[in-house]
Amino acid sequence: MSYDYLDLSYNRILNIQSYQFRGTHFKEIYLQGNNLQNISLGAFEDVENTLLLLDLSNNKLRNLPPSLADLHSLETLDITHNPLTRGTDYTESVMRALGDTLTDLKIGSETLTSWPTSLHHLPILNRLTVASLSRFIRDIGAESFHGFETTLQYLNIKNTYLLAVPIAISKLKNLKELHFDQNPYVTDRGVLIQAFPLNSPYLQTLSLNRDSLTEFPRVLRYLPALKNFSLDDKNLRYLSDLNIGDLRTVTNLTLRNCSLLRVPAALSQIRYLKVLDLSLNGIVTIDTNDMKDLRYLEAFIIRNSSLKYISENAFGRVPRLKTLDFRSTHLTSVPKAINTVWPCLEKVLLDENKVDCMCETLVWLREKRDTCVSDAFPMKIEGHCDTIHDTIEHYIEEYIPRCPEYKELHNIPPYNRTA
Repeated sequence: MSYDYLDLSYNRILNIQSYQFRGTHFKEIYLQGNNLQNISLGAFEDVENTLLLLDLSNNKLRNLPPSLADLHSLETLDITHNPLTRGTDYTESVMRALGDTLTDLKIGSETLTSWPTSLHHLPILNRLTVASLSRFIRDIGAESFHGFETTLQYLNIKNTYLLAVPIAISKLKNLKELHFDQNPYVTDRGVLIQAFPLNSPYLQTLSLNRDSLTEFPRVLRYLPALKNFSLDDKNLRYLSDLNIGDLRTVTNLTLRNCSLLRVPAALSQIRYLKVLDLSLNGIVTIDTNDMKDLRYLEAFIIRNSSLKYISENAFGRVPRLKTLDFRSTHLTSVPKAINTVWPCLEKVLLDENKVDCMCETLVWLREKRDTCVSDAFPMKIEGHCDTIHDTIEHYIEEYIPRCPEYKELHNIPPYNRTA
Protein backbone atom coordinates (compact mmCIF):
# COMPACT_ATOMS: atom_id res chain seq x y z
CA MET A 1 0.00 0.00 0.00
CA SER A 2 1.27 3.47 -0.86
CA TYR A 3 0.33 6.78 0.74
CA ASP A 4 0.23 10.27 -0.73
CA TYR A 5 0.23 12.25 2.51
CA LEU A 6 2.54 12.34 5.54
CA ASP A 7 1.90 14.62 8.52
CA LEU A 8 4.55 14.75 11.27
CA SER A 9 3.61 18.23 12.48
CA TYR A 10 4.19 19.41 16.05
CA ASN A 11 6.53 16.69 17.19
CA ARG A 12 10.11 17.11 18.44
CA ILE A 13 12.02 16.25 15.29
CA LEU A 14 15.45 17.88 15.21
CA ASN A 15 16.91 16.40 12.03
CA ILE A 16 15.82 14.61 8.87
CA GLN A 17 18.50 12.08 8.01
CA SER A 18 19.52 10.83 4.57
CA TYR A 19 17.19 8.29 2.94
CA GLN A 20 14.51 9.04 5.54
CA PHE A 21 11.74 8.70 2.94
CA ARG A 22 13.25 5.82 0.95
CA GLY A 23 10.60 3.46 -0.40
CA THR A 24 7.82 6.05 -0.25
CA HIS A 25 6.18 8.18 -2.91
CA PHE A 26 4.56 10.94 -0.90
CA LYS A 27 2.99 13.91 -2.68
CA GLU A 28 2.60 16.04 0.46
CA ILE A 29 4.80 16.17 3.58
CA TYR A 30 3.96 18.35 6.60
CA LEU A 31 6.76 18.99 9.11
CA GLN A 32 5.66 22.29 10.62
CA GLY A 33 5.98 23.05 14.31
CA ASN A 34 8.96 20.83 15.10
CA ASN A 35 12.42 21.92 16.26
CA LEU A 36 13.86 20.98 12.90
CA GLN A 37 17.40 22.34 12.44
CA ASN A 38 18.85 20.25 9.61
CA ILE A 39 17.74 18.23 6.60
CA SER A 40 20.56 16.04 5.33
CA LEU A 41 21.53 15.59 1.69
CA GLY A 42 19.65 12.66 0.19
CA ALA A 43 16.80 13.01 2.69
CA PHE A 44 14.22 13.11 -0.10
CA GLU A 45 15.42 10.10 -2.08
CA ASP A 46 12.44 8.31 -3.68
CA VAL A 47 10.13 11.33 -3.28
CA GLU A 48 12.20 13.73 -5.38
CA ASN A 49 9.92 13.24 -8.39
CA THR A 50 6.60 12.83 -6.55
CA LEU A 51 6.60 15.47 -3.80
CA LEU A 52 4.39 18.43 -4.69
CA LEU A 53 3.99 20.14 -1.30
CA LEU A 54 6.42 20.58 1.60
CA ASP A 55 5.58 22.48 4.81
CA LEU A 56 8.63 23.39 6.91
CA SER A 57 7.08 26.34 8.75
CA ASN A 58 7.72 27.13 12.42
CA ASN A 59 11.01 25.29 12.77
CA LYS A 60 14.64 26.21 13.54
CA LEU A 61 16.12 26.19 10.05
CA ARG A 62 18.70 28.95 9.44
CA ASN A 63 18.85 28.60 5.66
CA LEU A 64 17.21 26.71 2.84
CA PRO A 65 18.53 23.13 3.12
CA PRO A 66 20.53 22.17 0.00
CA SER A 67 18.56 18.90 -0.11
CA LEU A 68 15.52 20.86 -1.33
CA ALA A 69 17.27 21.21 -4.68
CA ASP A 70 16.59 17.50 -5.28
CA LEU A 71 12.80 18.06 -5.36
CA HIS A 72 12.21 18.16 -9.09
CA SER A 73 8.39 18.35 -8.91
CA LEU A 74 7.86 20.62 -5.90
CA GLU A 75 5.06 23.14 -6.46
CA THR A 76 4.34 24.47 -2.95
CA LEU A 77 6.90 25.34 -0.24
CA ASP A 78 6.21 26.91 3.17
CA ILE A 79 9.36 28.07 4.96
CA THR A 80 7.71 30.76 7.14
CA HIS A 81 8.69 31.44 10.74
CA ASN A 82 12.15 29.95 10.65
CA PRO A 83 15.18 31.97 11.89
CA LEU A 84 16.42 32.92 8.42
CA THR A 85 17.84 36.34 9.23
CA ARG A 86 19.33 37.50 5.90
CA GLY A 87 18.00 37.44 2.40
CA THR A 88 21.01 35.35 1.41
CA ASP A 89 19.76 32.57 3.70
CA TYR A 90 17.26 31.87 0.92
CA THR A 91 20.02 30.07 -0.94
CA GLU A 92 20.49 31.00 -4.62
CA SER A 93 21.30 27.46 -5.76
CA VAL A 94 18.18 26.02 -4.11
CA MET A 95 15.90 28.68 -5.53
CA ARG A 96 17.40 28.18 -8.98
CA ALA A 97 16.81 24.41 -8.76
CA LEU A 98 13.18 24.90 -7.69
CA GLY A 99 12.44 27.55 -10.30
CA ASP A 100 11.08 25.22 -12.98
CA THR A 101 8.23 23.88 -10.82
CA LEU A 102 7.56 26.12 -7.79
CA THR A 103 4.28 28.05 -8.11
CA ASP A 104 3.35 28.72 -4.46
CA LEU A 105 5.88 30.06 -1.94
CA LYS A 106 5.43 31.18 1.67
CA ILE A 107 8.36 33.03 3.25
CA GLY A 108 9.14 35.47 6.05
CA SER A 109 9.73 35.68 9.76
CA GLU A 110 10.12 38.33 12.44
CA THR A 111 13.91 37.79 12.21
CA LEU A 112 14.34 38.46 8.47
CA THR A 113 16.40 41.65 8.09
CA SER A 114 16.79 41.89 4.29
CA TRP A 115 14.74 40.93 1.25
CA PRO A 116 15.69 37.60 -0.43
CA THR A 117 16.82 38.57 -3.93
CA SER A 118 17.07 34.90 -4.89
CA LEU A 119 13.31 34.94 -5.55
CA HIS A 120 14.07 36.12 -9.10
CA HIS A 121 14.88 32.48 -9.92
CA LEU A 122 11.16 31.60 -9.75
CA PRO A 123 9.82 32.49 -13.21
CA ILE A 124 6.47 30.67 -12.89
CA LEU A 125 5.60 31.72 -9.33
CA ASN A 126 1.84 32.18 -9.06
CA ARG A 127 1.29 32.75 -5.33
CA LEU A 128 3.55 34.50 -2.79
CA THR A 129 2.91 34.94 0.93
CA VAL A 130 5.20 37.08 3.08
CA ALA A 131 4.14 36.11 6.59
CA SER A 132 6.33 38.55 8.53
CA LEU A 133 9.37 40.84 8.28
CA SER A 134 11.61 42.31 10.96
CA ARG A 135 11.67 45.98 11.96
CA PHE A 136 14.83 46.43 9.87
CA ILE A 137 12.84 46.17 6.65
CA ARG A 138 10.80 49.37 6.24
CA ASP A 139 10.55 49.20 2.45
CA ILE A 140 10.62 46.59 -0.30
CA GLY A 141 12.63 47.59 -3.37
CA ALA A 142 11.05 48.29 -6.75
CA GLU A 143 12.65 45.17 -8.26
CA SER A 144 11.70 42.79 -5.45
CA PHE A 145 9.32 40.78 -7.63
CA HIS A 146 11.58 40.68 -10.67
CA GLY A 147 11.45 37.31 -12.37
CA PHE A 148 7.77 36.62 -11.76
CA GLU A 149 6.17 40.01 -12.43
CA THR A 150 3.99 38.56 -15.20
CA THR A 151 3.06 35.25 -13.52
CA LEU A 152 2.15 36.24 -9.95
CA GLN A 153 -1.60 36.29 -9.38
CA TYR A 154 -1.85 36.15 -5.56
CA LEU A 155 0.17 38.24 -3.09
CA ASN A 156 -0.19 38.36 0.69
CA ILE A 157 2.09 40.64 2.77
CA LYS A 158 1.35 40.83 6.49
CA ASN A 159 2.83 41.46 9.93
CA THR A 160 5.55 43.87 8.80
CA TYR A 161 7.05 47.23 9.73
CA LEU A 162 6.65 48.60 6.22
CA LEU A 163 5.77 52.28 5.98
CA ALA A 164 3.95 52.11 2.65
CA VAL A 165 2.47 49.79 0.07
CA PRO A 166 5.55 48.71 -1.95
CA ILE A 167 6.00 50.32 -5.37
CA ALA A 168 7.05 46.89 -6.65
CA ILE A 169 3.41 45.78 -6.57
CA SER A 170 2.63 48.16 -9.44
CA LYS A 171 4.65 45.90 -11.77
CA LEU A 172 2.48 42.84 -11.11
CA LYS A 173 0.36 43.23 -14.22
CA ASN A 174 -1.59 39.95 -13.87
CA LEU A 175 -2.23 40.17 -10.13
CA LYS A 176 -5.75 39.04 -9.23
CA GLU A 177 -5.69 39.07 -5.42
CA LEU A 178 -3.76 41.38 -3.06
CA HIS A 179 -3.83 41.12 0.72
CA PHE A 180 -1.82 43.79 2.52
CA ASP A 181 -2.91 43.24 6.11
CA GLN A 182 -1.64 43.78 9.65
CA ASN A 183 0.94 46.37 8.66
CA PRO A 184 0.35 48.89 11.46
CA TYR A 185 2.91 51.49 10.33
CA VAL A 186 1.09 52.11 7.05
CA THR A 187 -1.02 55.28 7.30
CA ASP A 188 -3.20 57.05 4.72
CA ARG A 189 -0.05 58.60 3.23
CA GLY A 190 1.43 55.13 2.75
CA VAL A 191 -1.30 53.93 0.40
CA LEU A 192 0.30 55.38 -2.70
CA ILE A 193 -1.79 55.32 -5.85
CA GLN A 194 1.31 54.61 -7.93
CA ALA A 195 2.03 51.47 -5.84
CA PHE A 196 -0.90 49.60 -7.40
CA PRO A 197 -1.28 48.06 -10.89
CA LEU A 198 -3.46 50.93 -12.12
CA ASN A 199 -6.19 50.21 -14.65
CA SER A 200 -5.48 46.51 -14.31
CA PRO A 201 -8.19 44.31 -15.86
CA TYR A 202 -7.30 41.49 -13.45
CA LEU A 203 -7.11 42.74 -9.85
CA GLN A 204 -10.44 41.65 -8.33
CA THR A 205 -9.71 41.27 -4.61
CA LEU A 206 -7.99 43.73 -2.26
CA SER A 207 -7.75 43.78 1.53
CA LEU A 208 -6.13 46.50 3.64
CA ASN A 209 -6.99 45.22 7.10
CA ARG A 210 -5.53 46.13 10.48
CA ASP A 211 -3.29 49.02 9.48
CA SER A 212 -3.46 52.70 10.44
CA LEU A 213 -5.72 54.07 7.73
CA THR A 214 -8.39 56.57 8.75
CA GLU A 215 -9.92 57.22 5.32
CA PHE A 216 -11.32 55.24 2.41
CA PRO A 217 -8.36 54.94 -0.01
CA ARG A 218 -8.80 56.87 -3.24
CA VAL A 219 -6.83 54.33 -5.23
CA LEU A 220 -9.94 52.15 -5.63
CA ARG A 221 -11.29 54.30 -8.43
CA TYR A 222 -8.23 53.36 -10.50
CA LEU A 223 -8.83 49.60 -10.14
CA PRO A 224 -11.60 48.95 -12.69
CA ALA A 225 -11.82 45.17 -12.14
CA LEU A 226 -12.08 45.33 -8.33
CA LYS A 227 -15.00 43.30 -6.93
CA ASN A 228 -14.03 42.41 -3.36
CA PHE A 229 -12.66 45.00 -0.94
CA SER A 230 -11.97 44.66 2.79
CA LEU A 231 -10.96 47.52 5.12
CA ASP A 232 -11.37 45.94 8.56
CA ASP A 233 -10.08 47.02 11.97
CA LYS A 234 -9.77 50.75 11.42
CA ASN A 235 -10.55 53.99 13.16
CA LEU A 236 -12.27 55.55 10.16
CA ARG A 237 -13.00 59.21 10.76
CA TYR A 238 -15.55 59.33 7.97
CA LEU A 239 -16.40 57.92 4.58
CA SER A 240 -16.65 60.76 2.08
CA ASP A 241 -18.27 60.75 -1.34
CA LEU A 242 -15.00 62.23 -2.63
CA ASN A 243 -12.90 59.27 -1.55
CA ILE A 244 -15.38 56.56 -2.47
CA GLY A 245 -16.20 58.09 -5.84
CA ASP A 246 -18.32 56.15 -8.27
CA LEU A 247 -17.20 52.56 -7.67
CA ARG A 248 -19.19 50.64 -10.25
CA THR A 249 -17.35 47.33 -9.98
CA VAL A 250 -17.14 46.62 -6.21
CA THR A 251 -19.78 44.06 -5.22
CA ASN A 252 -18.47 42.82 -1.85
CA LEU A 253 -17.40 45.24 0.88
CA THR A 254 -16.40 44.56 4.48
CA LEU A 255 -15.86 47.35 6.99
CA ARG A 256 -15.68 45.34 10.20
CA ASN A 257 -14.57 47.00 13.43
CA CYS A 258 -14.11 50.44 11.88
CA SER A 259 -15.61 52.59 14.69
CA LEU A 260 -18.65 53.39 12.53
CA LEU A 261 -21.69 54.71 14.41
CA ARG A 262 -24.18 54.47 11.56
CA VAL A 263 -24.50 53.09 8.04
CA PRO A 264 -22.40 55.54 5.97
CA ALA A 265 -24.46 57.48 3.42
CA ALA A 266 -21.46 57.51 1.07
CA LEU A 267 -21.90 53.78 0.45
CA SER A 268 -24.68 54.69 -1.98
CA GLN A 269 -21.89 55.64 -4.38
CA ILE A 270 -21.02 51.95 -4.71
CA ARG A 271 -23.80 51.38 -7.17
CA TYR A 272 -23.72 47.59 -7.60
CA LEU A 273 -22.84 46.50 -4.07
CA LYS A 274 -24.17 43.00 -3.36
CA VAL A 275 -22.63 42.06 0.02
CA LEU A 276 -22.05 44.57 2.83
CA ASP A 277 -20.51 43.57 6.18
CA LEU A 278 -20.53 46.22 8.93
CA SER A 279 -19.98 43.86 11.87
CA LEU A 280 -18.20 44.86 15.08
CA ASN A 281 -19.07 48.54 14.75
CA GLY A 282 -20.98 50.90 17.05
CA ILE A 283 -24.10 51.05 14.87
CA VAL A 284 -27.15 51.20 17.14
CA THR A 285 -29.91 52.05 14.65
CA ILE A 286 -30.73 51.52 10.99
CA ASP A 287 -33.00 54.33 9.89
CA THR A 288 -35.42 54.62 6.97
CA ASN A 289 -33.00 56.29 4.56
CA ASP A 290 -29.78 54.50 5.50
CA MET A 291 -30.13 51.81 2.83
CA LYS A 292 -32.26 53.58 0.24
CA ASP A 293 -29.85 53.57 -2.71
CA LEU A 294 -28.37 50.10 -2.26
CA ARG A 295 -30.64 48.63 -4.90
CA TYR A 296 -28.44 45.65 -5.77
CA LEU A 297 -27.66 44.60 -2.20
CA GLU A 298 -28.27 40.89 -1.57
CA ALA A 299 -26.66 40.31 1.83
CA PHE A 300 -26.44 42.74 4.76
CA ILE A 301 -24.37 41.71 7.78
CA ILE A 302 -24.08 43.41 11.16
CA ARG A 303 -22.81 40.86 13.68
CA ASN A 304 -21.37 41.32 17.15
CA SER A 305 -22.58 44.89 17.43
CA SER A 306 -24.73 47.22 19.53
CA LEU A 307 -27.63 47.21 17.06
CA LYS A 308 -30.94 47.82 18.89
CA TYR A 309 -33.39 49.38 16.45
CA ILE A 310 -34.28 48.91 12.78
CA SER A 311 -36.86 51.15 11.14
CA GLU A 312 -39.86 49.30 9.71
CA ASN A 313 -39.10 50.88 6.32
CA ALA A 314 -35.33 50.36 6.39
CA PHE A 315 -35.29 47.77 3.59
CA GLY A 316 -38.25 48.95 1.52
CA ARG A 317 -35.98 50.19 -1.26
CA VAL A 318 -33.57 47.26 -1.30
CA PRO A 319 -35.43 45.00 -3.74
CA ARG A 320 -32.76 42.30 -4.23
CA LEU A 321 -32.10 41.65 -0.54
CA LYS A 322 -31.85 37.92 0.25
CA THR A 323 -29.95 37.58 3.54
CA LEU A 324 -29.89 39.53 6.81
CA ASP A 325 -27.31 38.49 9.37
CA PHE A 326 -27.86 40.16 12.74
CA ARG A 327 -26.32 37.51 14.99
CA SER A 328 -25.00 38.61 18.39
CA THR A 329 -26.56 42.07 18.53
CA HIS A 330 -28.85 43.83 21.06
CA LEU A 331 -32.05 43.23 19.11
CA THR A 332 -34.94 41.98 21.23
CA SER A 333 -37.43 41.37 18.42
CA VAL A 334 -37.54 40.11 14.87
CA PRO A 335 -37.12 43.26 12.73
CA LYS A 336 -40.47 44.22 11.21
CA ALA A 337 -38.54 45.74 8.34
CA ILE A 338 -38.43 42.32 6.67
CA ASN A 339 -42.18 42.69 6.09
CA THR A 340 -41.47 45.27 3.38
CA VAL A 341 -39.00 43.14 1.42
CA TRP A 342 -40.34 41.60 -1.77
CA PRO A 343 -39.58 39.00 -3.02
CA CYS A 344 -39.18 37.45 0.40
CA LEU A 345 -35.82 37.12 2.09
CA GLU A 346 -34.17 33.73 1.94
CA LYS A 347 -32.49 33.88 5.37
CA VAL A 348 -32.75 35.97 8.52
CA LEU A 349 -30.03 35.06 11.05
CA LEU A 350 -30.77 36.11 14.64
CA ASP A 351 -28.80 33.65 16.75
CA GLU A 352 -27.40 34.89 20.08
CA ASN A 353 -30.00 37.62 20.49
CA LYS A 354 -32.54 37.91 23.31
CA VAL A 355 -35.64 37.77 21.14
CA ASP A 356 -39.03 38.18 22.83
CA CYS A 357 -41.41 35.56 21.45
CA MET A 358 -44.99 36.61 22.20
CA CYS A 359 -48.31 36.68 20.40
CA GLU A 360 -48.39 40.44 20.05
CA THR A 361 -44.88 40.59 18.57
CA LEU A 362 -44.85 37.66 16.15
CA VAL A 363 -48.30 37.20 14.57
CA TRP A 364 -47.16 39.38 11.67
CA LEU A 365 -44.14 37.12 11.15
CA ARG A 366 -46.31 34.04 10.79
CA GLU A 367 -48.38 35.91 8.22
CA LYS A 368 -45.26 36.95 6.33
CA ARG A 369 -43.84 33.45 6.38
CA ASP A 370 -47.08 31.93 5.07
CA THR A 371 -47.21 34.48 2.26
CA CYS A 372 -43.62 33.72 1.31
CA VAL A 373 -44.29 29.97 1.20
CA SER A 374 -47.46 30.36 -0.88
CA ASP A 375 -45.59 32.56 -3.35
CA ALA A 376 -42.73 30.04 -3.65
CA PHE A 377 -40.22 32.23 -1.78
CA PRO A 378 -39.73 30.32 1.51
CA MET A 379 -37.97 32.33 4.21
CA LYS A 380 -35.73 30.69 6.82
CA ILE A 381 -35.37 32.34 10.23
CA GLU A 382 -32.58 31.15 12.52
CA GLY A 383 -32.53 32.09 16.17
CA HIS A 384 -33.91 31.27 19.62
CA CYS A 385 -36.52 32.83 21.84
CA ASP A 386 -35.44 34.45 25.08
CA THR A 387 -38.89 34.25 26.71
CA ILE A 388 -39.40 30.54 26.03
CA HIS A 389 -37.08 27.62 25.39
CA ASP A 390 -37.73 27.31 21.69
CA THR A 391 -36.55 28.38 18.26
CA ILE A 392 -38.24 31.32 16.59
CA GLU A 393 -39.31 29.19 13.64
CA HIS A 394 -40.88 26.53 15.85
CA TYR A 395 -42.62 29.17 17.94
CA ILE A 396 -44.37 30.76 14.98
CA GLU A 397 -45.25 27.32 13.64
CA GLU A 398 -46.69 25.84 16.85
CA TYR A 399 -47.70 28.69 19.14
CA ILE A 400 -48.80 31.58 16.94
CA PRO A 401 -51.88 29.71 15.56
CA ARG A 402 -53.13 29.53 19.18
CA CYS A 403 -52.86 33.28 19.70
CA PRO A 404 -56.14 35.30 19.90
CA GLU A 405 -54.73 37.85 17.43
CA TYR A 406 -54.05 35.14 14.87
CA LYS A 407 -57.44 33.48 15.36
CA GLU A 408 -59.27 36.76 15.00
CA LEU A 409 -57.30 37.61 11.90
CA HIS A 410 -58.29 34.28 10.33
CA ASN A 411 -61.81 34.17 11.83
CA ILE A 412 -61.05 31.10 13.93
CA PRO A 413 -63.19 31.14 17.12
CA PRO A 414 -62.82 31.40 20.03
CA TYR A 415 -60.68 34.55 20.10
CA ASN A 416 -60.33 34.98 23.83
CA ARG A 417 -57.90 32.24 24.82
CA THR A 418 -54.88 30.26 23.72
CA ALA A 419 -54.91 26.48 23.55
